[in-house]
Parts: sequence; C-alpha cells; structure tokens
Amino acid sequence: MSVYDLIKNRKTVYSFLEKPIKEELIIDILDAARLAPAAGGIHEYEFVVVSEKEKKDELSKICLTPNINSAPFIIVVVCDPQKLETMFGEEGDEVFCVENAALAIENILLCCAEQKLGSAWIATVNQVAVRSLLGIPENYIVRGVIPVGYPKEGGKGVYQLSKPHLKEITHIESFNNKAV
Repeated sequence: MSVYDLIKNRKTVYSFLEKPIKEELIIDILDAARLAPAAGGIHEYEFVVVSEKEKKDELSKICLTPNINSAPFIIVVVCDPQKLETMFGEEGDEVFCVENAALAIENILLCCAEQKLGSAWIATVNQVAVRSLLGIPENYIVRGVIPVGYPKEGGKGVYQLSKPHLKEITHIESFNNKAV
C-alpha cells in the first residue's frame, strides 16, 4: 500500500482486540518515529512504552478515553523543551517542541496503519497525573498518548472522520483566490 493510500485509509481506533503484538513490531514503530524530521536536528522527544495492565487502566482514566486500556501497548510521547530553548529561545519550547513531537507521532500512526494496527493520538491529557504515573521528570511535557493494537472492528471506538474537500481549503497565489 502506498503512503498516500495509508493516509487516506487510516482510522482512529480506541477499542482493541485482545491480541498480542510482537515486541519487534513496536520497536520498528518507535524507530520510524525516531527518524521523523526535527527542527534544528534536535530530537527532544522520548517514548515511554506502557504494557502493564494497571498502568494502562490508569492512563485510560487519566485521558478520559475508555477502552484504550485494551491496547497491548500505549506509547507516551514526551519532550524536553529545554533541549530546544538554547537554539531557538522561547519559540523552541512553545512551537518546535510541539511540531517535532507531532512529526514523530504521525510516523507512529502511519506505521501502525501499514501493519494493520489501530492507533489514536490522544493529546488532551492531565500532565501532572501522567508524569506522576510514569515517573516522567517535571520538565518534560506529555505530547501524546497513543494506544496501539489490532482494531476491534465493528465496535465502538473505530472512527474515520470526514475531511474537507481539497478545493474548500486550497488557495492559489493568495488567500482569497480559492482553487476550483
């Protein structure tokens, strides 16, 4: 399947089958995330891989997202904005930290889709609670919680949201010149 087809067909999944995933596959997914582009070549993000049932249950509660605890793995993407601040100043930790993590997360989502795994990017999290649960230092920011597993098709928790038509969001040469 081409990358374009993966992008078109990827679904957001919050409910998973009780089917194990080989550890090597998770390592490949994380390696693809590591290869994402990064501002200034600084990769300030790190990954916490969670497979313990109790921690997955707690993450599901903290994220207010039922069923993600059914995923065999949850990848938590964190970043240390101080690593970017020396090169980029405030913009480093306020902008590039978000962008770098987002690029790594997109690679995770696409690799999951390629392997027929379901995933979701949960970005609204209680920072303090997640850091406390996983022993993440206070200077790190949680940028995403990503459950990974085989999708429970037909059940609640598998979404393919509608997208705008390209002509509705594309402008040629200037903002008010809409594409036809």
